Amino acid sequence: MKLTTAPSVVEPARDFPELLPHARPVVRLHPRRGTPGPRESHIGGPLCWPAAEPWPECADHEDVNGRPYTLRMVAVAQLTAVDFPEIRFPDDTDLVQLLWCPDWHDQPHPEGWGQACRLFWRRTAEVTDPLARQPDPAEEWDDDLDMVPRPCVLHPERVTDHPGDEELPLGLGERFAAWLEERGLTDDLTAIPGYKLGGFLRWGTTDRPDPMDCGDCGAPLELFLQFDSSEYGLGTFGPDGAPHRFRPLEERDTDPSDALGEALREPVGMVIGRFSHGGLFTCTADPRHPASFFTQ
Repeated sequence: MKLTTAPSVVEPARDFPELLPHARPVVRLHPRRGTPGPRESHIGGPLCWPAAEPWPECADHEDVNGRPYTLRMVAVAQLTAVDFPEIRFPDDTDLVQLLWCPDWHDQPHPEGWGQACRLFWRRTAEVTDPLARQPDPAEEWDDDLDMVPRPCVLHPERVTDHPGDEELPLGLGERFAAWLEERGLTDDLTAIPGYKLGGFLRWGTTDRPDPMDCGDCGAPLELFLQFDSSEYGLGTFGPDGAPHRFRPLEERDTDPSDALGEALREPVGMVIGRFSHGGLFTCTADPRHPASFFTQ
């Protein structure tokens, strides 16, 4: 299924060329509820996990009496090199898997999350005996399921993302905001919302940390995956009252406020932060170094 993002009200090459050098390619993942297979790219589905390898656990927990206990991690995402050549896979790997603790931890990781959020890089052909029965969060976790994704298939779309004010040279963000205000336009160009691979995170609740460096080697961090409580808003964008730009063109005949519309708008079912979004950042020198997760 093809899902298409509408054009922005801003055409940078024509309207604001100063933004062009700062643009990045990004992949909107367009997760939609489904039944992905264990060797496919997906959010929230079964992993291509070796049967002989223990399932990861988070040990950073204590009960009301101070006694330590562990929680099995939740399978969050799996991406393949075939579907996503944009990913810088380490040598001899073609599969990346993300698991995290279903309980909330202080931010950011790794300072707050410890081993509560982990990436695994694999070679698919080496998983010859995959784990058939994988942990079911609904059976193992009977508390808040905000951090547990529903199984979703992906419909990748390649688009262009632009940074928000925090990541632009001094003064450029202010000039762009003034340009929009003069024309009565809403910014629908920078920091694309929803689930995406790469691009820029919108730092709307906290300031962007400075520096954004890897805790292992000091190299800069870059946004790897963005998670969002909602793919797009319910309202309209632009002076013409058009539907929200990030609501795919192919789904605009649905009512975004009914049950089907809600499933399309919030397919993964996770609540990130206070119904906002978060980003998993990886090291630009070696993505196998511990990742950092920031919520907004």
